[in-house]
Formats: sequence, C-alpha cells, structure tokens
Amino acid sequence: MLDAHETTVEELKATEEELLSSNEEFQSTNEELETAQEELQSSNDELRARNRELNVLNDEMRQARDFAEAVVETMRQPLLVLDGDLRIQQANRAFYRNFKTTREATEQVRLYELGHGQWDIPALRRLLEEVLPAQAAFEDKEVTQAFPELGERTLRLNAQVLRWSDQERILLAIEDITEQRTALDALKTVDRRKDEFLAMLAHELRNPLAPIRNALEIWRRGDAGEAAEKQAQAMLDRQLRLEARLLDDLLDLSRITRGTIVLQKQPVDLTHLVAQAVDDARFQLDAHHHRLGLSLPEHGLSVDGDPARLQQIVSNLLSNAVKYTPPGGDITLTLTHDGQEAVLKVADTGIGISPELLGSIFDLFVQADKSLDRAQGGLGIGLTLVRRLVELHGGQINVRSAGAGKGSEFTVRLPALPRTAVPAAPAETEATEGLPLMRYRILVVDDNADTAGSTALLLQLEGHEVETAYDGPGAIEAAKTFHPQIVLLDIGLPGLDGYEVARRLRALPELEGALLVAMTGYGQDEDRDRSRTAGFDGHLVKPVDLDRLKALISHPGHRVGTPQVH
Repeated sequence: MLDAHETTVEELKATEEELLSSNEEFQSTNEELETAQEELQSSNDELRARNRELNVLNDEMRQARDFAEAVVETMRQPLLVLDGDLRIQQANRAFYRNFKTTREATEQVRLYELGHGQWDIPALRRLLEEVLPAQAAFEDKEVTQAFPELGERTLRLNAQVLRWSDQERILLAIEDITEQRTALDALKTVDRRKDEFLAMLAHELRNPLAPIRNALEIWRRGDAGEAAEKQAQAMLDRQLRLEARLLDDLLDLSRITRGTIVLQKQPVDLTHLVAQAVDDARFQLDAHHHRLGLSLPEHGLSVDGDPARLQQIVSNLLSNAVKYTPPGGDITLTLTHDGQEAVLKVADTGIGISPELLGSIFDLFVQADKSLDRAQGGLGIGLTLVRRLVELHGGQINVRSAGAGKGSEFTVRLPALPRTAVPAAPAETEATEGLPLMRYRILVVDDNADTAGSTALLLQLEGHEVETAYDGPGAIEAAKTFHPQIVLLDIGLPGLDGYEVARRLRALPELEGALLVAMTGYGQDEDRDRSRTAGFDGHLVKPVDLDRLKALISHPGHRVGTPQVH
C-alpha cells in the first residue's frame, strides 16, 4: 500500500515536472509569438512607411511629368520628342502652330516623312544620323529649307539624346531665325553703307579743298593777270558753295530723319519753280554739253508746299541726272497736270540703274556709281532727301530704268491745287546796291581767329568800325567799352556760350537797341529757337553768305522781337 502511494507520488511529481516543462515551453512559445508579432508590426510599419514614400515619389514623378509637359507646351520655340528610330512621339503647340500641322498628322510619323517629306533635309539628316550618335548632342546648327506653306526658312537646331536601359529619346528644339537673319543682313548692309558713306564724306569734303588751295595760290602770286585772278575768285566761290551744300544736305537729312523739319507751306507755282531750277543748273548742263528737253504747262500748275524744299526736290533730281549722264547725253524734264496731281518727270540717257539696285536706290547712302574713281561725287543722300521731302508734301516718287547703261526716269507726284489758287509771288532777293552807305560800330565775336579777323576785314573794307573778341567774357568787356551798334556773335564760345553772352548783352543799358546776329555753324530749327529766346535778331549759318550779311547790316534799325532768319 505504501509502495503504491509512493509510486503515485512519484508519478504525480513526474507529471508535475512535465507540466512545468510544458508550461515553460508554452511560455517560450508565447514569447516567440510576441516577438514574431512585434516583428510583424514593425514590418507592417515599414510597409506603410514605404507605401507613403512610394505615394510621395509617385506624386513627385507626376508633378515632374506635368511640369515638363507644361514647359514643353508653353515654349514659344517648337520642340519635338523623337524615339531612336526618329519617329515623333510628341510635339508641342508651337510646332503645330509654326509649321501648320496637327497632332494626328504628326505623332508616330517618322520625321523625314512628315509633311510629304518637307523635313527630309540633307543637312538635318547628317546632324541626326552622324553628329548626334557620336556626340549625344549638338547646339546652334543652322539649316535652310523651302517649306510649301511658309517659303524659305532658316532654322536653328539644338538636340539632346536621353538614354535609359530599355529606350531612347531625342529632344529636338527648332528656332525659326529667318527674320533675325534678314534683320542682321540688313544691319550689315546698313553698316557697310555707313562705312562707304564715311569714306565718301571724307572724299567729298576734301575735294573742294584742292581747287580752293590752287585758287588762293593763283591769287597770292600777284602775276597771274586780272583774268586769271577773276577765274580763281569764281572757282573759290563755286567750291565754297559746293562745300556748303554738302553740309546743308547732311543737316537736312538729320532734321528729316529726326522729324524736326517744319515745312513753310503756301501755294507755289511749280511751273515757275521748275524753270528757276533749270536756270540754276545751266552752268552744270553746259559744262557737260547735255541737251535738255523742257516741257512745262502753259497756264501754270500750283501745289501747296514749301518753296525752298520743292526747289530742293527739283534741283536734286536735275543735278542727279547731270551727274550720271555722260557728256553729250540727253536730259528731259516735263511737268504735267494729271487729274488732281502735279506730275514731274526727270529722264536721262545716263548710266541707268541695275535691277538689283533699283529697289534700294532711295535708301540712305546708296549710289548707282560704285567705281573707285568717284568721278561724279556726291554722298548718296540726295535721293533719300528727295523721297522724304516728297512724302512730307503728301506725294510719292518712283523710278524706272531698263538697266545699267540704259538711262533712268524719276517721277514725282504731288497733290495739285485747284486752278483758282493763286501762288505767292516769288521772293525777291534783298538788294544792297543803291542803298546809302551806312557805317556802324560792329563787334565780331568768334573763337576762330581767322574767321573773326577775315570777317572784321571785310566789314572794314565796307567802311564800318570793327572790333573783335574771341571768347564770351571778352565779348562782354569789349561791348561795355566799344558800345557796338551791331554784334556778330558765334554760339560755340569758350568761357560763356553765345546764348548766355546774348542774354547778358541785352541786359546792358549801353547796348539798348543794338542788333544781335548769331553767326554760327549750328543751323537746326531748335538752334534758331534758342537764338530767338536768347535775344538774337538774326541767325546766320556758316559759311555766311556775304550778300545776306550785308543786307542784314544795312537795316540795323529793323530790329524786332522775332529774329530774321536767313
């Protein structure tokens, strides 16, 4: 019995030990499960975090794609996306707009086949098939192609290859630079003409100096005889007038280009004006032995215009015909009434105008004669002046020529006035002969000693009492002591400019009623306005015409608030 009890106790102990062991195993398993659960939770957290990262990356990729597409679409420059076989995968709106095509006709089409082969350009083939594979990119390559709907265009191309493991893309940017290229070529042409003009300007301004120097030498010798001296004097006069006209043309061109020229319009009889221009050109015509055919209307023909500028138009056209017609040639000038227009035609049998020059003959610095000898002279601005002046009068001018060596014909059309309009009488030249000899105290002010001295000498020969000054302060001091009745005053003076000197002279009691005349190289409209404001009575532009100076001096008592313009 005791043994059985002990056996049972031992079995219970063994069972208890087994239970304890099982409990430990269960506890260990539970711990393992908890650890596994924790690992699963951690993995789940990692997956959720990774999922969030993927969502962010996906959003960023979508944003980047949308941004890239927006950039492509908003570019003003046409852009193509090609695959490795040069098949168009995408094009932006600029491409469709500029090259007049559609998405349906473009995407998935090989580039060379697009638009019925108009993109099959040899230079483009070389770039895409030879240059690009070797370099993976090219920049600023230009090709020119005639497109059926666009005409000839010059394109600047830039390309970049993008390669991934499984595909390749080519970005091809296309910039139409046709207008820029045309503008650049035009600028180069203008720049070249400007250089030619500056060279011609130096040549033409130097030209009169040789006969002037020769005439002075003839005069200085004293043994050339009266006839030779008179010939030298006439030569000096002609060459100085030529020099002055060159400068006047330059100033007129500047005024017209800047829009500062003001026409003094009035009814003008073109018949009388044309006849006067022909008379003025007689010396040139006779010197070249030209035959002139002149046809004018019997009853006159009037326009509303500025007489001086209209005279300039006719004289320039006639002078142009004389220059470019060989000796013994024919020049024809006709004036007719055609409907409501006055039509002036100047035709010649001269050197003519080549077809390539015909369209630009009125442009600045263009001349038909490009030969090195420059036998005909001129600055290449005369016809530009004529065209601008004609347009300012509401008219138009055109030219015809059968080509080089076949003469030319210029036609000016101006609005005509009704026959009832009465033109103003031609201006009379103010005469100085026969006037009583008047002697005045005259102060000559010029920083150029030769100009001041020679002007003073001429005035002294006329019987006037003359003093000179060479700067602004000196002029004021001389005026205080000399009390001049007339002051001939340069504008560009050292110390004080002529405008300030004039204002101070006007404030001097001893110069009350004196005649102040600006004698200057500044001759534009704003310069005359400044002269009037400063208190000048007259404004003479250098080189001063001595007859005009004498006429002005002969009437010093005619001082008024507004300067007399000469």
